[in-house]
This record gives sequence, C-alpha cells and structure tokens, in this order.
Amino acid sequence: MLNICILDDDAICAQDTKCMVEEYFDCREMEINRFDVFHDGTSLLKSKTKYDVLFLDIEVGNENGIDIAKKLRIHEPDMIIVVITSYLKYSMEGYKIQAARYLLKPVAKSLLFSELDEVLSLYDHGSYIIARDGATSQRIRRSDIYYIESYGRKVCIHTRSEAFISKESFGTWVEQLDASMFCECYKGILVHLKHIKMIQKEIIQLENGQTLPLARRRVEEINRKWFAYQEKSL
Repeated sequence: MLNICILDDDAICAQDTKCMVEEYFDCREMEINRFDVFHDGTSLLKSKTKYDVLFLDIEVGNENGIDIAKKLRIHEPDMIIVVITSYLKYSMEGYKIQAARYLLKPVAKSLLFSELDEVLSLYDHGSYIIARDGATSQRIRRSDIYYIESYGRKVCIHTRSEAFISKESFGTWVEQLDASMFCECYKGILVHLKHIKMIQKEIIQLENGQTLPLARRRVEEINRKWFAYQEKSL
C-alpha cells in the first residue's frame, strides 16, 4: 500500500486532486496506506512519513516547490513526483527533480487517471518481499534491490545499503520478480534494471559503483530491456 501526499497552497485545488486520486484507487480496488495534504513545504519536510508518491505544485506561497522536492529527493530517491501547476513556463523544471509527469491545472480526471496508470507502471507498487533464512525474516522493498546472486542453495540479496541471505532458491526469485524489471545478466545473477548506470561490452556498472559480469549471450537481451526501461522512465 502506498503513502501519498499533495503539496499545494491552494486548498480547493489540493482537495480536488485528492478526491480524484482516491477515486482512481477505488476504481482499481487498490488501497492507500496514508494520504496527506500539505499547504507549505516546511510542514512536508518536517514529516517523518516516507511517501511513495508526491503531487507537487511548483509555486507554494513564497516557497519554490522544486527546491522542496530537491531536499526530499536526498532521502526519498525512489519517490514518484507528479508536478501539477497552473504555469506552462515551469514545464521544464520537472526534469531537475526527475518528475514522472507534468500536468497543467485544471487537471481533467480522465487525464489524471491515464497518467497515473503510466506512473504506477514504473513503480513496483511500493511492494515488499520477505527474505527468509531459518528463523530470521527480513522485509525488503523491491525497488531497493540492486541484484540477487546465487549463494550455494540460497541467494544473497544486495540492496542499497545491506545484503541479506534468503533460503529460497535462485529459481524461486526469478519466478516471483517482474521479468521486465529483473533480468539474469549472468548465470546465477539477477540484476534490477532500475539501478544500472552503464553497460560496457560484457560489464554492467550499477549506480553504487559495483560492477557485474554480463554473459555474451545475454548482451543483446539486457541492452534491449534496459533501453526499453529507460525510454519508459523518461
């Protein structure tokens, strides 16, 4: 379930957006864990909630929504940002904060619904997986996984900050993870396309500087899927 928030100093517009988003999730029988509305950036930055989706107005009183989003990005690199504003002149500003979409007010419900379909397809629905090893269980966010490698009869799951051992077999993980996002780049190594920074011949470089081997017979497939993911993310 997702944590969603709106940052908009116009209370009426914020409520309209909130109602449309709630209707979208109701129609698709999807649950929202938390949905907050902020009318100033300071309050949002003070919030301890980790939000998955932010609907952002660029001019928030005397504050600049882009600057606020930049600060949020430091701690929430995976947060989906949808810019909703009345000013066409800000259409290029969204690139500075890796905004997923840019919508002009007043936003038509049909357009918002269509854009949400696209936006959420880029996101693993904020879902988590459970890695079990004996009596130990660890909840891991799918989007935080960089790669998974075979570790004897178990696997080692490498995330942004830690590595976890899971007793489930490598084949089990291949089956349960989205094939459009996770690809086997080498025998016993499953890489998350989201975290690939560069592909050079038979080497994959990840965002964190790590490198993974790329089997020659998989070069074409991995490049094709990675390019497709990059185009979808623009």
